[in-house]
Amino acid sequence: MATFQRVGIKEARLLLPGTILWLPPKDQIEEDRYTSPLLLDGAFNHPVVILSFQEPNRVKYHSWAEIAIITSFHGSTIKSHLAAKGIKHSTGVEAAEKAGYLRIVTASKPHAKDVLHLRDGKGMKRDSAYVNVKETFWVEVSALAKYGLGEDLNAYSLTNQSLKKLREGAEEYKERKRVKEEKAAKKEKGAKERDGKEKEVTQSKKKVQVERKSRAKPKRSTGKVVSTGRVTKPRKSKLIKMLGKKA
Repeated sequence: MATFQRVGIKEARLLLPGTILWLPPKDQIEEDRYTSPLLLDGAFNHPVVILSFQEPNRVKYHSWAEIAIITSFHGSTIKSHLAAKGIKHSTGVEAAEKAGYLRIVTASKPHAKDVLHLRDGKGMKRDSAYVNVKETFWVEVSALAKYGLGEDLNAYSLTNQSLKKLREGAEEYKERKRVKEEKAAKKEKGAKERDGKEKEVTQSKKKVQVERKSRAKPKRSTGKVVSTGRVTKPRKSKLIKMLGKKA
């Protein structure tokens, strides 16, 4: 079992937005520590970056922090990761943008372009690191652990410019998601309205057909016995013929 150095009660107040911490495995977090129910099991045991606090001026051990999950794609670039799934992009930047990720600088590739930078020239420990901006989550500070064992709490932290870029990326993706859902809802509503109109037209046509049948002229009488048991009078022409025969 991996060892995690939890955020201490006294040092929690020193936490800053942009700090990179670790979200331990789910079974190693106490049940009374809040973690968003939207967090999937696969999101645990990953580094995370703090975007904001519920009460930024009063950060405490049991305060809530908004986090974004960081993944390494098992040391692969996101371009290669997506290509293995049949999704191809011309550049890694394009792949990350389309998939909803922002790349963070790593110690093994300190001069990579188009990345989020850490303070003091530090880099993430894996060969690749990407922040998932598609969704953020709320967790209790007490559920988190330090990213670097034996290091300061804020040892790994985004620069102000990179934190701003990360927040903007997260907000942009949320807006794109909102617009997409709104369009889908309108499309579904339009489809339901069209179905309703089609049903209304069909019912109207059936009603007209029934009314036309009800207004149709009855068949001319033949003098035969009808179902009511009544005998209709013979036609006048037949009476004349009958009288002529008798005469």
